[in-house]
Amino acid sequence: MTINNGSARPAIHVYYSPLLNDSSFRPLLYGMEEEGVPSVLKKKEGNNSLELGHQAATDSILGVGIGVGADNQIVLHYAKLPKDQPLFQIKQNEKNKQRILGSNAARLVKGIPFKTFQETGEDEANSTISAEEIARIVKKVLQRLEEIT
Repeated sequence: MTINNGSARPAIHVYYSPLLNDSSFRPLLYGMEEEGVPSVLKKKEGNNSLELGHQAATDSILGVGIGVGADNQIVLHYAKLPKDQPLFQIKQNEKNKQRILGSNAARLVKGIPFKTFQETGEDEANSTISAEEIARIVKKVLQRLEEIT
């Protein structure tokens, strides 16, 4: 017996544009795998990640889908949400966030709290520190050294 567009097993559906290579979003799949929730990867006509994600969620028996479009976006969608309001949206080049997005898709299925995207350290690595912040940190370190010696 097949359910929901030919898929017999419960899984998160991941639909991606035929213009993309699936290796560009492997971390996304690893995130779901780490959480122990199966996924189904399908190349689908369309380039808009929002539309692909919504269709994937609609087709999944779990109601959870991910769209990876040629628009450089990845969206996590839930079938009960309006089409234009995905749960999460990230850029494709954010590899660390891809893994967390995959984990969050699985966590949505499992009904457990989401991981935050700040856990990646990516934002901290790309941020710049002002001269004042550096001076403040150095001052604290020097004060601490004086206390110790």
